[in-house]
Amino acid sequence: MVIVLPEYLKKKMSKRAFLSILFFLQMVSFVSAVEQSMLDTQDLIVVYDAGLDRTGRQALAEYPTIKQELETLFQWSLDFRPTLVLLNDNKRFQRLAGHDLVVAYALPNKKVVVIDHSKMNTSPFTLQTTFKHELCHLLLHHYIRDDNLPRWLDEGICQWASDGLADIIMDTKRDLLPAAILSDTYFDLETLQHQFPQDKNALMLAYEQSKSVVEYLSSEYGSQGILDFLGLLQQGYDLKSAFALRFAIPFDEFQYQWRGHLKKNINWFTYLSIHLYEILFVSAALLTILGFIRKTIRRRAYSAEEDEEDAS
Repeated sequence: MVIVLPEYLKKKMSKRAFLSILFFLQMVSFVSAVEQSMLDTQDLIVVYDAGLDRTGRQALAEYPTIKQELETLFQWSLDFRPTLVLLNDNKRFQRLAGHDLVVAYALPNKKVVVIDHSKMNTSPFTLQTTFKHELCHLLLHHYIRDDNLPRWLDEGICQWASDGLADIIMDTKRDLLPAAILSDTYFDLETLQHQFPQDKNALMLAYEQSKSVVEYLSSEYGSQGILDFLGLLQQGYDLKSAFALRFAIPFDEFQYQWRGHLKKNINWFTYLSIHLYEILFVSAALLTILGFIRKTIRRRAYSAEEDEEDAS
């Protein structure tokens, strides 16, 4: 990896911050020698693979708007300088991210966002929306202690703040949650406190459920209700205490109401409608298989009759 840090940047950064970023960038390119460049402003550092000069400049140009949108929404000042790392090698990114569904991730303790640029032309992902989503993670962790910010809430809030976008390429039909609700195989939010599962479908369900819970919270108590709740978490209240204090309802009761709300709007007819194409496809495949079996049985029966006639 070849990275040249400007002298003025070295002087502006503390030794600890400088070594931290340098170490991370070395980790980003640990699998091979990769040439990277760096752009720096007072508000943002952008590190990018060779060939992404235009994208790096685009990120710098869009950052003030993204920053303002998040500050306006959360009423918190984004008073730190993040580092955005743009990678153009999907396999290298996957080794760092740890899952082939992930297209971006945040490292809140290092104030770093890493984006797989090779996926930014895949709907619904754009650089601006993806960066906004990951920057939201940094902002939440900057103001709320990790032990007061469960993973499901962290992810749900960031999807809520970035037009529903998640860290992963999700099925746009979003049919995992309705099936889970109907079959009572959804997650208890306690199990999503610290991490999400690695299994593909379970991981997608965890993201979808997190978004649904926060959307329901917003529909019941409004954006200000969510901001007040986050403010209590910032002050040091744990999740259940902050929830009861702001919404005057036990958190477990809220989960029960959320499930009831979904069940009212989901039934087996809705679920079957969502899967109509798949059902027709499977039905056609089964009919084809049955037709083949019947044809084989008839052929064998016909051959057996011929053998009997020959024997007689």
